[in-house]
Amino acid sequence: MLYPANKDCILKIVNETKPNSMSTEIINISKQEGNNKLYLTDNEGHAGNNSITTKVKPGDTVTWKLVPNGGIDQITGITAKPNSQDIFSVNPAPVDPKDPKTDWTGTVGKEAKGKESYNIAYKIEGESFVDDPEMEVDEKG
Repeated sequence: MLYPANKDCILKIVNETKPNSMSTEIINISKQEGNNKLYLTDNEGHAGNNSITTKVKPGDTVTWKLVPNGGIDQITGITAKPNSQDIFSVNPAPVDPKDPKTDWTGTVGKEAKGKESYNIAYKIEGESFVDDPEMEVDEKG
């Protein structure tokens, strides 16, 4: 059974000047307490049910990881919503398609800016769910 996407969860990815090397930004995925919606944290210390801001630059890799024992059994898809721009030059995909608990990675495009609404599809105890965070890339200087 596929449930309607949650409109309350927003993920913003902001383009910010960083050291010259490309970075990997980690977004950890678990289940919120008391419901089947996503709880997100990142490697920069942000966490939340409704929104987090993960700072990236064009060319960065974004990796979505399942939190061990976090209540989410599997990510089944990460896709741009219809009529939303795609900020990724390499679309999110499973690292190991044969492993249901695998990480997913995508690469932010070199010319990325603006917003992307996207869906994260996932399973909990065999049931399918969808949550819809948003990514934003702002050009700064």
